[in-house]
Amino acid sequence: MDAAEENEILVGTGCSSNIIKSLLSFAEKYRQSLSADSVQKNRKLGTRALVRIATRLARFPQDDDLNALISRSLLAEFLPAMERITLDTLLQEAGIIKRSACVRSVI
Repeated sequence: MDAAEENEILVGTGCSSNIIKSLLSFAEKYRQSLSADSVQKNRKLGTRALVRIATRLARFPQDDDLNALISRSLLAEFLPAMERITLDTLLQEAGIIKRSACVRSVI
């Protein structure tokens, strides 16, 4: 599926366009990193996972911690150390910054 189709599907969830741009930017970089390495295919971030994340953000706009949602979707806590570092780097490059526990409780 190309980026335009994926964008159209995600817009249909009712999620904010800024969040969709960040999500698609990260997904593209993450998928490219997977093809560069010989990583298992079950760790790819597919359209179905993106739709789940966008739908959740549309339903619960106050819970907009995109970093946490992506990390949960990819089961980041179970990734090998090098893959976890790569994931964190890609998230930062896409402008998806990890929030501290203090910030989450205030928001």
